[in-house]
Amino acid sequence: MSTSAFKTMSIIFIASSFMVLVGCTSSEEKAYNSQTDLNERKMEIADDYEKCIKESTTEEEQSRCKALLEGAKALQ
Repeated sequence: MSTSAFKTMSIIFIASSFMVLVGCTSSEEKAYNSQTDLNERKMEIADDYEKCIKESTTEEEQSRCKALLEGAKALQ
């Protein structure tokens, strides 16, 4: 293998290794992002529940609202 071919192969290897390392996220970052998404979803459900309770006028409507709250609890 000639020197220029070796240099080219080395550069390609280093560049591809760098791209792989940069492209991969750590498991901690993935867990953090998942927890953030979960918390955002819980807040959306809590907002929906609060709106539902304010707008409900009957026991039947309130029981439907409680189902939203139970859904948020299930996400834990």
